[in-house]
Amino acid sequence: MLQSRRDFLQATGAVSFAATTGIGVRPASAHDEKSLYTIGLSQYSLRALIRDKSLDPLDYPAFTMENFGIDHIDLWEGGLNGKQGDLKYLEQLRGRSEKAGTEIFLLMTGALDANPSKREQSLQTIIPSIERAQILGSEFLRVFLKAPGKDAAAGVAPCVEALKPLADAAAKKDVMIAIEPGASELSSKGAFLASVMKELKHDNCRLMPDFGKQKSNVYDGTEAMMPYTVTISAKMHSFNDSGNQPDFDYERLMKIIAAANYRGIISIEWEGSKMKPIEGVKAAKMLLEKSIAAL
Repeated sequence: MLQSRRDFLQATGAVSFAATTGIGVRPASAHDEKSLYTIGLSQYSLRALIRDKSLDPLDYPAFTMENFGIDHIDLWEGGLNGKQGDLKYLEQLRGRSEKAGTEIFLLMTGALDANPSKREQSLQTIIPSIERAQILGSEFLRVFLKAPGKDAAAGVAPCVEALKPLADAAAKKDVMIAIEPGASELSSKGAFLASVMKELKHDNCRLMPDFGKQKSNVYDGTEAMMPYTVTISAKMHSFNDSGNQPDFDYERLMKIIAAANYRGIISIEWEGSKMKPIEGVKAAKMLLEKSIAAL
């Protein structure tokens, strides 16, 4: 997989970016060659089904293939029925995924607190998730970053200091840390996260734009994050009569993503309440497909 990623980088011109910035870049997992992008699904989208026990997490891979035809899935530690620390259970889940013909490309965990007084304790709560991701065969570990304070210039250094040991630990397991916007005022801004990546310069820590978690201008924030992006979360809350997401202009977002030469996984994260999970995911998939086709 590592070699295929390098080949893909060269094919998309990302190596040129690495050479000019000094930052090594790894794209998301292999995707359908007929499309620029692979549509994935976040397990969090089906949290209501997991919570009411109508969907067993072990059945999630097969359920996703059967209902949506999606073969790239991510997992949420909160959706594993308290068994996220059970390594045998994780091995069983990986086996179920392989049997269903799906790939677990990401595991979602909690927040890393970059406040110097809380950093070490917070780091120790996240590090076990790196091994969990490795056992699941997951390329990415999705982490929130809790940046201290409100001053962007002052917030970069403590974030870099907090992320470096986490990225070092991830490198030993061949796992990529993917930072999602959110958890604090500063880290909800794409430009701030991009400045942290620019300073960190670590091969095993990148960004994961999440349109619904960005404050201020989602378009400017996404554009700022794109040079450091390895995978994308397509947040969806509702749809208008035309099947579009009223919170974001998806065609505009896709143009930003395409202009950055990103190629890889765009994962549906349904968080709406007016539609049931299966209905919501299907509508989200249709919108993504339409927005990609419009490029």
